[in-house]
Amino acid sequence: MQLFKPAIRNIIYRQFCLSKILKQTHEATFDKLLEAHIDKILYNTHLYRTNPKFNFWRRVELKKREKQNREQLQSVQPLPRVLRYFYDDPLPHVCKETKPEQPEKEHIQTHFPFANQTISISDGEDVAPTIEMDAADRTKHEIERRQHSLWMHDYENYEDDADFEGSDWTINYGTPDPRSSISRIPCGGCGALLHCKDTAIPGYLPSEIFKNAAKREGVDLKALICQRCHFLKYYNLALQVRVTSDDYIKVLESLKTKRALILLTVDLFDFPCSLWPGIVDVLGQKQPIVIVGNKVDLIPRDSPSYLDRIKSVVSSTVRETVSERVARNVKHVTLISAKTGWGVEELITKLHNIWNTRGDVYVVGCTNVGKSSLFNCLLQSDFCKVQAVDLIQRATTSVWPGTTMNMLKFPILRPSGWRMFVRMKRLQALNKIRAEENKLNVMRLKETREMKYATLVGHIDRTFRPGFENAETGSDVVPMMAHPNTSGGVCTGINENDPVYVASKWCYDTPGVEHPEQIIHLLTTEELTLALPRDPIQPKTFSIRLGQTVFIAGLARLDYCSGPHSIKITVFCSELLPITMCYTEDASSLYETFLGSEIFLVPKGSPERLSKWPNLKQGELLLHLQGVNEDTSCGDIVLSNAGWISVTCASQVAFKAWTPEGRGIYVRKCLLPFAVALRGKKIHHSPAYASDKCFLPK
Repeated sequence: MQLFKPAIRNIIYRQFCLSKILKQTHEATFDKLLEAHIDKILYNTHLYRTNPKFNFWRRVELKKREKQNREQLQSVQPLPRVLRYFYDDPLPHVCKETKPEQPEKEHIQTHFPFANQTISISDGEDVAPTIEMDAADRTKHEIERRQHSLWMHDYENYEDDADFEGSDWTINYGTPDPRSSISRIPCGGCGALLHCKDTAIPGYLPSEIFKNAAKREGVDLKALICQRCHFLKYYNLALQVRVTSDDYIKVLESLKTKRALILLTVDLFDFPCSLWPGIVDVLGQKQPIVIVGNKVDLIPRDSPSYLDRIKSVVSSTVRETVSERVARNVKHVTLISAKTGWGVEELITKLHNIWNTRGDVYVVGCTNVGKSSLFNCLLQSDFCKVQAVDLIQRATTSVWPGTTMNMLKFPILRPSGWRMFVRMKRLQALNKIRAEENKLNVMRLKETREMKYATLVGHIDRTFRPGFENAETGSDVVPMMAHPNTSGGVCTGINENDPVYVASKWCYDTPGVEHPEQIIHLLTTEELTLALPRDPIQPKTFSIRLGQTVFIAGLARLDYCSGPHSIKITVFCSELLPITMCYTEDASSLYETFLGSEIFLVPKGSPERLSKWPNLKQGELLLHLQGVNEDTSCGDIVLSNAGWISVTCASQVAFKAWTPEGRGIYVRKCLLPFAVALRGKKIHHSPAYASDKCFLPK
């Protein structure tokens, strides 16, 4: 048998060679298709990355590769027949005398994480029975159980020696890994594909648990459920919940009779598509409103005052969509990043000054705007009452009519004069540290030109800890101390009848709803990771002529219909989405031919997946914009979750926009009018400009 080991290794090597050849054959098929249509493509970022001179040299490369594939296939020799008796798997598809066996076609179910679906996992027999006990006993029982373990110990996949580095966020939710791949295994509770890329996308598992499944001693992913379903099943907590569009109006109307402050959260990358139509009018004419523009860390800088301009655009857009009486209730507009913590401390200070504790606070908004992330930030800050930081209340009954889901809430800290003085001292010290960090980041940005040094990053901390006020003033006695590892969203059991909480006001994380103009519910988990940006957007500028079209992946299309012969457009989208330019007369045929390929990338998947994809539909109206000059953009054309395109010209122009089902097409005031000045040199023989510049603050 020893004599045949080299031969067996030869079999494996030849199998590898054949798989490589089959892959190259698939690429050759795509290349042939590309070669037939290459004259119709003016520019494509994917082709530019693979071969900048694809207009001419690509054809030569395709012919060379096709010739090499034919030579490799001819050089493969048949395997010796005797090896069939010494190898358990004779690899029939590489033996010349046996016909290739056609494997059974595996049915891969397509998962849409943000699609409307009602799934309950609490009705099964595997749900642990609930022991009847009052709130105080539940609190004591829960803390005693958690003094010796983290919530993730409920998973057998979790390693006890994981290093959390003392981070409250990591202790509560684990750490995501954006570089990881998405599994093909759906969660048994909600059906979303399991992954550890992003906490905001359904199907998330902490990387500490997800990666252990690949180890020999790890538990198979098929035996696990996602973090949200795990909390629902064992702790009756809903971290990310949604209601239908019909119920959402009823949900918001219930706030009209309450004395409450509304934190209206919008996604700056998807604005105004992330603002529910008429949401402010539904809330009533008496409720004070604070507009929170989230994900500001994704917006690149184009001038020193770009943040003020973004505030102005958000404020004016909201005020234009509501009545004048309701517009008076908008008390403040602020920009934050719930992911990096930037602006959250300033938001808390403003809430203390505007609202104090006159009533409850409700975080309201559509899906994927970052409500839960903002709620978690406020929970770990001075906005939450000190005694409740380690004991998040579980709502036993929902305050929302027409729903049966529970919500997270925490009691709000009363901002007394002494507390605000101590907090102000901490923030002053933090501002000095932040100023030094900003200087260092500016120096690194000028040296390296890396966008990570231009990212807005903040620090969120708590001025008061359990026992701090008791030691200083002898007041606010803490009724119960918890283990440090128990801090966060999975603990239960605040007794609302306790004197510490009986007069408290509460902050609620409300359910989200799908905006009728959003397209994220049409995307699978893998497509979401490509379409939703994670890092600051890099503007890409192009020169477009009359009769030409630009595609953002397979998600959006914009046709230039009338105006000057040539103008400039700047595309803002995820760095992973390819941009394609062609003539308008060839746009439809190219889209049908290359849909699902690397040219458009999203949507992607099997023919079954592509069959569920709605084709692009033209918007009802022709989009008109009045130009300013050749160095300043005059307006933005928003294309739902795909991104937006800024138009730079000196006269009037008109466009036609296409999106899935014609959704999310808007014309708004320009968010970054000077981003066109960040373009580099014109790429030779192409309509694109190099995007290697960034705004350098002084």
